[in-house]
Amino acid sequence: MQERDTIRGWLAAVFLALLTQHTSAQTLNEVTVSVQGDDAVASVSFSSSVRLVQQTPLAASQFVQFQVEFLGVDEATLNQRTADSRRVAATSSTPEFTLTLNAGATRTARQMNLQLRDVTMVRARQGRNPDTIDIVFVGRNAAKAPEARPASLASVEVQARADDLMTQARDAVTKAQYDIAINRLNQLLLLPPNVATQDAQEMIGLAWERSGDFARARIEYELYLKLFQSGEGSQRVAQRLASMEGAPIKSEPSSAAVTSVPSKETGIKFSGNIAEYYFGGKSRSQSLVNLDSGIDQSTLTRTTESALVTNLDLGARSSTDLADIRAVFRGTGSTNLSATSKNTSILNAAYVDFRPKESGLAVRLGRQTAINGGLLGMFDGVSLTYPVRQGLRVNLMGGAPANPLVAAPDERLLAGMLEADSILENLSGDLYVIDQTTEGITNRRAVGAEARYSDERGSLYALLDYDQLFHALNAFSVQASIQGPGQTTYTVLIDTRKAPSLQMTNALISTGASSLKTLLQMQTLAEVLASASLTTAQARQVLFSVSRPISDKWQATGDFRFSDIGALPAVGNFDATPATGAQYGLSMQLTGSNLYSNRDINNFNLSILSTPFFRGVQLAYNNLTGFYDNKMTLEPSLRLYAQRDTAGTSMTRLTPALRASYNISRRASVVGETVLEHSRNQGPTNQDTTTSVFFYFGVRYELF
Repeated sequence: MQERDTIRGWLAAVFLALLTQHTSAQTLNEVTVSVQGDDAVASVSFSSSVRLVQQTPLAASQFVQFQVEFLGVDEATLNQRTADSRRVAATSSTPEFTLTLNAGATRTARQMNLQLRDVTMVRARQGRNPDTIDIVFVGRNAAKAPEARPASLASVEVQARADDLMTQARDAVTKAQYDIAINRLNQLLLLPPNVATQDAQEMIGLAWERSGDFARARIEYELYLKLFQSGEGSQRVAQRLASMEGAPIKSEPSSAAVTSVPSKETGIKFSGNIAEYYFGGKSRSQSLVNLDSGIDQSTLTRTTESALVTNLDLGARSSTDLADIRAVFRGTGSTNLSATSKNTSILNAAYVDFRPKESGLAVRLGRQTAINGGLLGMFDGVSLTYPVRQGLRVNLMGGAPANPLVAAPDERLLAGMLEADSILENLSGDLYVIDQTTEGITNRRAVGAEARYSDERGSLYALLDYDQLFHALNAFSVQASIQGPGQTTYTVLIDTRKAPSLQMTNALISTGASSLKTLLQMQTLAEVLASASLTTAQARQVLFSVSRPISDKWQATGDFRFSDIGALPAVGNFDATPATGAQYGLSMQLTGSNLYSNRDINNFNLSILSTPFFRGVQLAYNNLTGFYDNKMTLEPSLRLYAQRDTAGTSMTRLTPALRASYNISRRASVVGETVLEHSRNQGPTNQDTTTSVFFYFGVRYELF
């Protein structure tokens, strides 16, 4: 059965669960590093719209956790089974770091961990687009780094701390403990400029050099020469830098999503990783049913899952004076070892990107997602970007939808977008048109607009998509994030959309016809449009969130949300789905960092859900602790959920879990997770108890 993808309604999985098979995909797309003023910024893009909930801790650290929530979810995002990771090598402005997006217990809520080799000050914020989050490396722009100031400008406390760190660093270098030395020197360099700053900048280059990491040593030496352009120190550093020419490279800077190694012969940088996981699980159910003749008891034990899952991420980049060329391949495959399941695979990206430097033209060929906006989703084809003038571009896209909800013969799509970077200060946006056909018959025809605003105080994103064929609003969304006093973050979301998106081919679900051409021979256009509309529900949601640090170690977050998904009548072989009615949720979270060590994060959460059909309460705790200089992490968690519906049926569910990872080397790591779930349902006439265990373990390897 053909894979299904990209249904843009919030909680559209309610409908998709009836239509699609269980799949898994990569949600974390790319990480690109740029310089903005005094800071370096890593923009992290995802396969779906995302909301930043919270960052912990807010102080300089080697380990930072971001809580994110996916908003415009598709089926592949909801069903992600494994952690998705990107390792980004050091650049002149950023240290080496690794990003890991964990698979979420609630599917839309996730934890993303940032692991750094050095203690670093970072701040997270909503990105320019709804599917990006920016990680800001504060004050890391080497080109704008301040000159060292006289010691008199540093406080006595700062200088004392700097002297202590320098003593520890010198001692570590003497003992060849270079990791410890680099850690102490990075802490020192994060302090306000002081007497030790210049020597520390030289020594950190020396520590990297003696550890064998010549690429990072070059970066630190070059930064020294930018900051301190005269004196004996600059002469020594220049000599060491010159002596390193031709030295073997152990780790090189990369602007790609993972560590890259340049080939001197071809000028090509390769990147990539592969991960192999085994998934397993069993469940055991017991039932008690009141019968006229007495109580009947039954027990059922079965294997629920047995599969091998492979994630592959490959990339290559070539940059010359004439053009930048990039190739990307990302995909996931599953080999099911159970006879009742089928093998599945998802190709997330497979394209070549060509950008001549002088013309500003950009051409991308292959499987890709849309350039910036619109509800276009994934497609196989070509996209072209041409700059009309400064800050104004034309984007053209054409090809065939990839993994559509309903497969139809000879599907084609065309889209055009006019994109402006600077409509007003900090304001950008675009206008777009989309035309999709099957066998030459219009399937979807829409116009839309997006607006994006971003500055140091926050960001705003708005989307409007109108379908001309159905004469209906397909989607309208506004998301705003505001930075208030005391590092308080306010988030507001208002979203209404069709789930799934309006398309003529949706009528094939209810009619069973093989194509629109066949269906239009039996029905009028108005009847087909009405049949397609029956398969689409109206999904609405409103969210208001506040996050604020309440001390050096504690942060508090509160969410209030409203949602309502309309009814779906019976279509084809599928039963009708009633409307959810007005659903209200309240969530309160308390997060503590470094409570008992230098590398622990603790989350306590209380969630309350109220609907016309049931009431639910959940208490949850999860922990993340790093060991052995973050080479090993343990993430235990515990959730207790209780629910009672209007029919008098109650349900309780207890879910302990443990996730662990260990870095065998800088390239290889192992990871595993075990989840135990015990649930009990009790109604007027029956009582069911189910115990299930699910687990996975795997190996991840950086190929280059």
